[in-house]
Amino acid sequence: MQKRNIVILIMSLILLFGVSGCGRQVQDDGKSETVLKFAGSDISIGEVYVYANTVSEQYEKSYGENVWDMEVPISETETDTMKNLTRKDIIEDIVRVKVLVSKAAEYDVRISPEDEEALVKQADAFYKNLTDDQIEKMQLSREIILTVYRENEIASRVYNRMMDKAGIEVSDEDARQTTIYDLVFEKYAVDVSGNVKELSQDEKDAQYERALQAYNTLVNPVSGSDNTNIEGLAEFYGAADSRYYTLSPDEIREMYGQEIGDMIYSLDDGSYSLVTESEYGYHIFYIQALTDREATNRLKQTEISSKQKAYFTSCYEKWLKEMDPNYSYEKSVDEDVYNKIKF
Repeated sequence: MQKRNIVILIMSLILLFGVSGCGRQVQDDGKSETVLKFAGSDISIGEVYVYANTVSEQYEKSYGENVWDMEVPISETETDTMKNLTRKDIIEDIVRVKVLVSKAAEYDVRISPEDEEALVKQADAFYKNLTDDQIEKMQLSREIILTVYRENEIASRVYNRMMDKAGIEVSDEDARQTTIYDLVFEKYAVDVSGNVKELSQDEKDAQYERALQAYNTLVNPVSGSDNTNIEGLAEFYGAADSRYYTLSPDEIREMYGQEIGDMIYSLDDGSYSLVTESEYGYHIFYIQALTDREATNRLKQTEISSKQKAYFTSCYEKWLKEMDPNYSYEKSVDEDVYNKIKF
């Protein structure tokens, strides 16, 4: 399913934000006909072919020529081939483009003469890479290809205007990610059978003393010592469960408790905590970054993208019903015609 999601993400970006191709991977054995009826318009096999050609090229380049026979889970008990799923995704993306194009005036999206000139060049390049056989059998023309390029460009701009107008943002605080190193001397041991056993009080006291020694080494490093960094000390003391964590404030408090979480956020970047006891053991926390800028920015973008997707989906579903309330893949697609496009 993860592989499927990655593939679909790639395809969605291709179809929504630009089409290109070399015209080799998809072949047709029949005349140009209507594959899809949507909102009172006929979408020809030639137009669908442009999309299919591009997707085929990209998929085979990334996953090999056998990608189409790959079985993909569609539920807990069912699978389908990548070919069948991709065929449906192509149609859904064409519909999505058509819906977005219908909103061009509402979002004041236009294609300038300069933009049109660039699109013509791209369409010509695509057309020139088609074989005579493809052009004849699919009854392809430069205008069909140009229409696909033009509509994808408009759809992309409408989408971007939608997102700009929506003004979806995520604050640094909401996306905050903190990176710490937890040097932990545990109160428990795991035997060879995987059973967890609590240490005796004497053993716990010894662990606490080791933690104090490690802390003193960190804050009073000995010149020339190899164990003055916290990872080196973890290795030196055999503290195998010590590691870096990048977590949100809520995750830190959930992991260590409210009191320890509050203590961590009272410290400064680059500082060490005192030896701190939890139910798990004795900890020394190194605060690499209370706000890890790179990790925070990544999470912000992920959350913004998720919110944008949800917003777009809500708008799109409404617009789709308004444009063609009777649309469905099963009702609107002529499978006999669509099957003429071979992957």
